[in-house]
Amino acid sequence: MGLLGHVVGGAFFGLGARFWQLGILRRPMMENPVGHVACVTAFGGAGYYWWKATVYMQDVLAEKEAELRLKRKAIQDRDQKVLERELESPAPQRLV
Repeated sequence: MGLLGHVVGGAFFGLGARFWQLGILRRPMMENPVGHVACVTAFGGAGYYWWKATVYMQDVLAEKEAELRLKRKAIQDRDQKVLERELESPAPQRLV
């Protein structure tokens, strides 16, 4: 989901929360429209920052994945060299 989806989703959630709040208090829904605007703006802003956090976390995870792949490749190369060295060396002589 993109930026627009996060912001609009947060705004609709804020509007729903505002209507729920007024419903619990048994007050008219359109009593104070400024409160609606404040909730929509606040929750839309929260959606924007949630989107930014999501993008940041995806970037961090991609970097960590690249680091892990490099480390695993280095370990695999090291193990392969050790195995090749062991296979090239002559077998020990048994005294039987």
